[in-house]
Amino acid sequence: MKNDIIRFIPMGGQAEMGKSMYCFEINEKIFIIDSGFRFPDSDKLGVDVIIPSFTYLEERLDQIVAIIITHGHDDAMAALPYLLQSVNVPIYAPNLTADLIEQMMERFQRHNRVKIAYDLRRVKRNASLDIAGVPVEFFPVTHSIPGSVGVALWTDQGYLVYSGEFIIDFGAPDGFRCDIQKMMEIGKKGVLALLVESSSAKHEGYTSPNHKLTNRIDHIFEDSNERIIISSYAQNVFRTKEIIELTKKYKRQIVFYGRDKYDNTNSLLRIGKKSKEPIIDVPDSLLGQKENIGKPQYDSNYVILLSGSPRRIYHDICDIIDGGDDLLKLRKGDTFIVASPVLPGTEKIANKAHNGLYKTDAHVYLLKNKDLFSMHASEEDIKVIIQIFNPKYYIPMKGEYQHFIFNQHIAEEMGIPSENIIILDNGERITFEKGELVKARDLYEIEDVMIDGIGIGDVGEKVIDDRIQLANDGVVIVGLTISRETKEIIAQTDCQTRGFVYLKDSEYVIKHVIEICENVVGKLKEDPDMEIAEIRSMMKDQSMKYIVKETGKKPVFIGVVVEI
Repeated sequence: MKNDIIRFIPMGGQAEMGKSMYCFEINEKIFIIDSGFRFPDSDKLGVDVIIPSFTYLEERLDQIVAIIITHGHDDAMAALPYLLQSVNVPIYAPNLTADLIEQMMERFQRHNRVKIAYDLRRVKRNASLDIAGVPVEFFPVTHSIPGSVGVALWTDQGYLVYSGEFIIDFGAPDGFRCDIQKMMEIGKKGVLALLVESSSAKHEGYTSPNHKLTNRIDHIFEDSNERIIISSYAQNVFRTKEIIELTKKYKRQIVFYGRDKYDNTNSLLRIGKKSKEPIIDVPDSLLGQKENIGKPQYDSNYVILLSGSPRRIYHDICDIIDGGDDLLKLRKGDTFIVASPVLPGTEKIANKAHNGLYKTDAHVYLLKNKDLFSMHASEEDIKVIIQIFNPKYYIPMKGEYQHFIFNQHIAEEMGIPSENIIILDNGERITFEKGELVKARDLYEIEDVMIDGIGIGDVGEKVIDDRIQLANDGVVIVGLTISRETKEIIAQTDCQTRGFVYLKDSEYVIKHVIEICENVVGKLKEDPDMEIAEIRSMMKDQSMKYIVKETGKKPVFIGVVVEI
């Protein structure tokens, strides 16, 4: 008899790029797979990252048995420090991912001055474990960071398979290779539901070899006689290894110029020094000296790898262009390769950087998204994984809604009935009983939690609206000092503005705002029992009516009344 009650709910990663977090519930035992963040949209001013709310989990703490992290990217693991403040269960991760988790946790605790107890358990990439009575299979997949895995949880209705992020590339180097044999063994035992990433589902063919950088830039290395500067995202370790190999091939020296000491390139280099089998292995003879950058007699043979996060790297490029970098100044003869394709949310700063580069004397090569695929599953990759696992039900995950539709069409081509393809939003919980999908869905509100500095969730839409208002129309601050006894104004009224209007052309506006505020405060003499808060509100209302009418702007208005 198939008696297991199976539920599945995405907490993040659906209809968005990043913030992956998925929960499987088998007989009320909850397995959390991945816990990542995503970068905010451009209108979320000042917000650093966004994570899922954990309310659903906090209400079920006694049911949670494990957290499984499939790879070492921020969108899969960087919400862990926040989750672990509420959820204290073992974390299972492959070795390299575990190393990166330890570094992240140490940095988070130091920066936020907190102590978080956690139980991190290292697993082999092809491990078979029993977690809380549930057989769990790990299987290696090929992704842009080594050590990546997919996960399969056994139930009496068949496996629940989470593909992770992957491509099919049989020529991948050690540490990146997938294990088709292990996947086939899982598939033969029967798969109830297969969850497959969707973000590149609209790409025809295979991702490989379009993900490879080498054949795009080999001729550039061959033709360059001076320095080569290349930007690449720190978390794409596959690409970093390709750049190192080209450096060796053309007998150059490489400098890892990740300006953020916490980026993954720097982290992996530090980990590699302590590891018997380092992920990034660079002999000392291949390493250039950072302090020699800017000295043509030393650095003309350098490959300068400018690494960083998607949000940081283009700001660093702009800083270099503008002369704000102390060491790296672009000069005639330089070759600058932009191998960091534009990601959602970075379009504006990336465009500024691209335009700025073309104004320099460097030879510029831009590798666009269509030229250099990210290492996510394209159409044929997805077909292969469906054929291997042959699932009864299919759930597109990780991507925007349009990507889910592309993924759905692929599954239908592979013979999966449309009624067995399940498209879910964050917070929609589905149930399987006796090998069948229960039609009714439960809906839970899973809010976005905005992280601003060390503030967690204390930035609401009102704060964001105020920041947008400040960015668009500036601020007006009017300060008055009155006598506590007589309620008369006893000092000159001060009006300060920032980002509002050019004062020389608009002195009359400021003068009239001061008059309005003084007239309002004058009402205190007539009615001394009025609350100061009411006076401030009247100052704001009357001043804003005038400002909007006169200038068309809606600045943030702050009225200050001091009694002495």
